[in-house]
This record gives sequence, structure tokens and C-alpha cells, in this order.
Amino acid sequence: MLSGLFNVGQSALNAAQAWISVTGSNIANADTEGYTRRYVDQRDAGTLTTKPGGEGLGVNAQQVLRYFNSFLENSYVGQSSNSSRWAEQENIMGSVESLFNEANRTGVSSALNKFFTAWQDLAQRPGDTASRESLLSFADNLSSMIGSTADSLQVLQSQMDVSIGQGVDRVNELAKSIASLNNQINANTIDGISNPNALLDQRDMLVREMATYVNVTTVDKGNGDFTVSLATGQPLVQGINTNTLEVLSARAENRLSVGSTYAGNVQFDGSDSHEYTVEILSGGNAVAAGTAGNPTFRVSLDGGKTWLRDDNGAELHYEISSNGSTVDPVQVKNLKISFSSLSDFNAGDKFDIMPKTGLYWNEPTRGPQNVTPQTFFDGTENQNRVSGGKLTTYFSIRDDNCGRYLDELDATAKSLIWEVNRIHSQGAGTKLLDYAQGQQGVQNSTVPLGSAQTVLPDSGKMQAGNVNFYFYDKTTGDYVSSGQLDFDSATAGVQNFDPTVHSLDDVVTAINNSFPTQLTASVQDGRLVMASAGGSNLQFALGTDSTGMMAALGINTFFTGKDASTIAVNSQLHSNVNYIAAGQVNGQQQINTGDNSNATAIGKLADTNVTISTVWKTTTNQTMSQYYASLVTTVGADTRLAKTNSEYHKTLTDDLDTQVSAASGVNLDEEMANLIKFQHSYTAAAKLITTADQMLQTLLGLKQ
Repeated sequence: MLSGLFNVGQSALNAAQAWISVTGSNIANADTEGYTRRYVDQRDAGTLTTKPGGEGLGVNAQQVLRYFNSFLENSYVGQSSNSSRWAEQENIMGSVESLFNEANRTGVSSALNKFFTAWQDLAQRPGDTASRESLLSFADNLSSMIGSTADSLQVLQSQMDVSIGQGVDRVNELAKSIASLNNQINANTIDGISNPNALLDQRDMLVREMATYVNVTTVDKGNGDFTVSLATGQPLVQGINTNTLEVLSARAENRLSVGSTYAGNVQFDGSDSHEYTVEILSGGNAVAAGTAGNPTFRVSLDGGKTWLRDDNGAELHYEISSNGSTVDPVQVKNLKISFSSLSDFNAGDKFDIMPKTGLYWNEPTRGPQNVTPQTFFDGTENQNRVSGGKLTTYFSIRDDNCGRYLDELDATAKSLIWEVNRIHSQGAGTKLLDYAQGQQGVQNSTVPLGSAQTVLPDSGKMQAGNVNFYFYDKTTGDYVSSGQLDFDSATAGVQNFDPTVHSLDDVVTAINNSFPTQLTASVQDGRLVMASAGGSNLQFALGTDSTGMMAALGINTFFTGKDASTIAVNSQLHSNVNYIAAGQVNGQQQINTGDNSNATAIGKLADTNVTISTVWKTTTNQTMSQYYASLVTTVGADTRLAKTNSEYHKTLTDDLDTQVSAASGVNLDEEMANLIKFQHSYTAAAKLITTADQMLQTLLGLKQ
């Protein structure tokens, strides 16, 4: 038993020394980021059965472990993804909001008001050249302000693309580093004896950093068998193996129904912030446009939750037609959509179009899987995609925020272009026309102008009706004749225009047949061109147009362009301000210099409720100024939402960080107390050995 005391004392000395060493390491690393407080796994060395009872064998300092709570750590990692996302969103939204700052009175709202005021001023002095020049100046400024705002949003989207690329590269680097650490941890782990605590701390820090980019989950089975997956389940790290995230360019893929025999692919031209889902509604083979029985499709921009509708709320269905060899492209929002095969379209087949760079998880045996963050029109998020971390912020800013703002800015510009051009195209300036070229071209001059196959921006706004033409002597200015377009000279009476039937070629034929000695019409690069017939010595003016055709084709219009990025003043007006149509042809076929009817009508648009549409809503009870003001309000509301979420999630993250620190962090007061305790333990263990030695000396002294 006496020799056992030495062993007990020695084990106690070793244990106390281990505790003092670990406590010293804790104190030294109290301010080291990522350091987890450690302790000695101390266990009873066992007992020998002896008389008069069991004799203890001392203590074993088994191994050094970490104070680590996996539940708290996983909770913190998950919450930090949300916190990082909204903190980054708050920061970037501050820059977005500044693009719509109307407080300095030099924004789009101010320019829009000044533009309409300039028309009202022109209405008071319709023959005044200075008023016309002033109007063009304000119109140029408005176009520039709208275009500049659109350009700034697009620049911000490009900046987000750069941040996305950098973020994805960092996630892949972190995944490789974690896999490398898993390999080292496996090599340096001896169960029950040695734990590579420093490597485990490093791995935890890398996981925390990865969570700031994407929301991830972890599973630790020990000995380096550690998995890091996206919250949607796709693994990024599996032990020593990794899968990567990639940023891939615009692409499309098929989702054909079981039994479908369609052998082609969907094709598209253009780019957009939304993902397109194309669903075939009726099958068959594509033939000439307007033929009964042609296949049709519909389009969703939020994964099939909602489908595109027209201004009246009716679901939009698009015809699939062909010119005999290829499918006619169809304009759907910002894309021209077509198909590579003409035959065997099958109802229920779906095609996904990603008209932008996207985020994909790449696994060699399966290929890329789309995990791009996606926000639906109802504000909810696609939970089958990445939804946390800074990468979600970058995609949300690029696609949801800037995408929505651009759509609404485009809607404002489109409404302005249409409403002003609709009135202007039916008026006349103090100088009449002898040549007019359409500012809008068609993709196919043989298909009905009202069909999507024309790829005409305002094809859906044309109506059945007719256009009045007036002709005047170029020398004297005297009225000569007038008339309307006849779209069927073989039928008695004037046959009106029908946008569902008549093509641009039909319009050209109708003009040439209706006014053979007054006008010559043709199609050049998809645009309608009209000129006074050779030798006629005539000029012409346009009157009432119940069809909207001239405005849609860009004939005698004030604005050119089709959206916020392309809106501009018609260059013909800059070349001669007298082409500005401030008046109209009156009931006596006269064009008076003092007529202000058109200028007055356009000036009243400032206070007129108009129809303004985006893919997710149609507004009919607001003026253009009010609609743009609501866009500015939306930007401000989104900025406040980001700020609120940032503060909320930061509070939750800080609370979890406090709990993690309480469980795993170093408390210097506690370590100081432990140092004193284990110092006394060491002293007591040494005293035990000294006592055992004295007992042995006494026993040996009996021999003497």
C-alpha cells in the first residue's frame, strides 16, 4: 500500500500539472479569435481490491478537450447567415436609395413636372419658336434623367455580379480548406488520448466565415468525418472531398413530360432579372402565324406560381408559329423566345430559361443544379434555393430589388412614350411632312401587327379602326384632299385596319392603294417609310387615328425608344422644331399656326390617370408622376425593411454569440480561480509524495 501512495501522488501531480498547463493556455488565448476554452478530461485510475478495502490507483489525465456546445454553435452559424445577409443588404440599399433621392428637386419627378409644364407653356404660345426650343430642352433633360437612373441601376447590377463572383470563389476556397483540415484532424486524432483542438477551432472559424456567404448546415461524426452542406441539402464538403459552387452564364433547359416526343429546345435572345418558366398549353406542329391550331404557351416569371397577364387581367397565351423553316420569335417582356424544332409540341412540357448569370451547385456525376436565390412576386423566397448569407444579398439586390425598380422605371418610360406619342402622332406642326420613317421596327412584316411575333413594343395596344390622312399643296399650303386607309379595295366602302389580321406589309399595300398619287410607302429594315409621291408636289399630315397604329410604328411621334434606357426625343424634331405637333387638322381641313389642341392635350397628361403595367401589377388610378413617386416610396420602404431586419437579426446573433461565449469562451476570473485551485492541488499532491516518503523512511528506520 505504501508504494501505491507514490503512484497516487505521481498521478495527482501529473493531473494538476496538466490542469495548470491548460489553464495557462486558456489565459494566454483569452483574446484569441476563435479559441475555445479547454479542460482536462480527468478520470479515476481505478481501484485495487485489498484488505481492509479497495485501494485507489489515483487519477488519469486522459486528454485535453474543448468546452464545445454543438447545438449553440450550429444555431449561431445559422443565425449569422441571416445577420450577414441583412447587414450587407442594409449597406447596399443605402446606395440604391440615393439613386432615387428626389429631395434635391433635380430628380425624375421634377423633370417630369417641368416637361408637362413646358407643353402647357407651348399651348399658350403654340407658334413661338422659343417655347418649342424650351420644350425640347426639358424633354431632353427628362429623357436623360430617366436613362441615367436606369444606367445607374444597371451599373449596380454589374457590381453585384463582381461581388457574386468573388463570394463564390471564397466559398470554394473555404470548402477546400475545411476538407484539408478534416484530413489533418483525422490524422491527428487518437480516440480517448489526443484531440487536435487547434485544428478543430480553425475548422469552426472557417465554417463561420462560409456561413456569412451562404446558409449552411454541418454534421460531425468525429475523426474528420465532417460534412458541410447548403441549407437546401447539397454538400459542399464531405470529409476530404469537396463540391463547388459555380457562376454560370445564361442558359435554358427542358423539363419534358413523360412520353413527350418533342426533340427541340427552347431558345431566347435578350436578358432579364427574372427566371422564365415556359409551359406548352396546346401541342401540335407550328405553321404560319394566325393559323388555327398552332401550338400555344404561357410564361411565368416566378417558377409557375403566377402566369403573365395582360392589362385586363387575362392570362397571356402566345402562339407558336413558323415561316416554314424556323419558329417565329415571340417577344415576352425582355426576351425573344423561340424553339429549335417546329413539330411535336406536347401540352404540359416545360422549359426553364435563366436569362442571366446564376448560382449553381456542381457535382460531377449530376451536373450543375440551380441554387440561385429567388424571390417570388408575393415577396416569399424559394426555399429550395440559397436563402442566406451575403451571396443572397447580392442576388436579391441584382435581381429582385434592381430588377423590380428597373421594371417600374421602364413602365413609367413606356407609359410616357405611348401616351405622348399617341396624341402627338395625330397632330400637325407648323411644318408639314413630306417624309416619315417609323421609329419602331417589326421582326416579321408578314404577321399581324397585333401579334407577339412582330416584336413591336406596343403591339398589344393597337385597336381596330382607321387613320386619317390629309394632303396639301407644298407651294401654296392649300388643302388638296384627304382620306382613310382601305385594307380591301375589292370590297365596297373603306375596310378598316384590324391588328389581329393585318401585317405591316398589308399597311404598306393599303397606303399605296388608297393614295396612289399622293404617297409612296415601303418597309425598310422592318420600319414603315412614307414619302410624298414623286412629282406630286404634296405634303401630308396625319389626323385622328383610332387604331394607335401610327404611334405604335413610331410615325410622327415625339419620343423614340421603348424603355427607360432607350427613351429619347425624335431627332426629326431637333432638326426642325416646327415639326412639333402642337395643333391638329381642324374640321375645315386647316392647320392653323395658333392651334394648341395637341399641346393642351399632352399638357393635361400631368393630371390624367393612365394605365401603367409591369409583369406583376397593372395600375390605372395614378398619374405618371404619382406612379413614379410610388416607386420612390417603394425603394425607401425596402431600405427601411433591410435596416429593420439587419437590426433584428444582429440582436439575435449577438445573443447567441453571448451564449456561445458563456459556454466556450475564456473567463479570466474563472481561470484565475482555477489556477489557484490547481496550484493547491499540485502542492497537495507533492505533500502526499513527501508523506509517503517519510512513512517509508520511518519503516526503514525500524531495522536499525
